[in-house]
Order: sequence, then structure tokens, then C-alpha cells
Amino acid sequence: MRARTAATLLVLALAAACSRKPADPAAALLAELEAAAEERDAERFGERLSPDFRSADGLGRPEALAQLRRWFAAYESVGIEVYGVETEREGASAHVRCVVEFSGKARQAFGLGGLLPPSAVYRFELDAADEAGVWRVRGAAWTPAEPEESRP
Repeated sequence: MRARTAATLLVLALAAACSRKPADPAAALLAELEAAAEERDAERFGERLSPDFRSADGLGRPEALAQLRRWFAAYESVGIEVYGVETEREGASAHVRCVVEFSGKARQAFGLGGLLPPSAVYRFELDAADEAGVWRVRGAAWTPAEPEESRP
């Protein structure tokens, strides 16, 4: 369950890292992912994951999108707070670190309310790059974190 929660948070963290349309392509990528997640649009979100996407524990793009679809279906609402964002750009690639606090209201159908976590916090490391003119996430790693970690 922890790996699934982290995978979902990965997808949501990418989506929530930025809420405005920035000029920096790495920040613009995060803004697009956030918009897709807020609309609960897994297909739109998937357009910004590299076809070669791989998580540190081997989760590929198809598995990440399947997990996101399940979470969108299981949660009535999702809230994300991203902070401690650090971006290192090098040419057409970027390494992004951040902390993501997830909260959600599970659908009451099928007893999901008692099975799904109402909140979780993870630290993410994301690798993104320009792939033929489109910035995409190529890889990600995450570890559990404590709330308020890395806040200014």
C-alpha cells in the first residue's frame, strides 16, 4: 500500500509543484501536470510523462498511469500542498526536489473511506527533460517525510 500511495503522490506531486504559468520550462511542466491532476485527467497527465518514465523502484509509465486512474476513481476530492521546491537546471534537463503533502476524501462506495489514507507526506526527486520540444518527466524517486519538513 505504501508503494501505491507513493506512486500516486508522485503523480500528484508533479502536478502540484506550481500553480501559475511560468516562463521556465521545468516550472511550466509542473504547472501543466498540476492542471491535469486538478482536473483528474490521467491521460493529459500522461502526456507529460516520458514514454521511458521509470521510478526508482521500477514503476513504469503504464503502471503509474494505471495507478493514477485508480486513485482518481477512488477519491472524491484530492488536495496537495507542495513546498521546499528546489530546481537545478542544466540545459534541456532539470532535477527537481520537493515535499508534497497529500490529503483526500475517499469515495464512500465499497467502503473505500476506511481503506484509503486521508493524508500522506513524501519527499520527491524528479528528473525532467526536453524531449523533441516537449518537457517530460523521465524519472522519479520518493521517500516518506514528516509534515512541515523543509518549510521556510
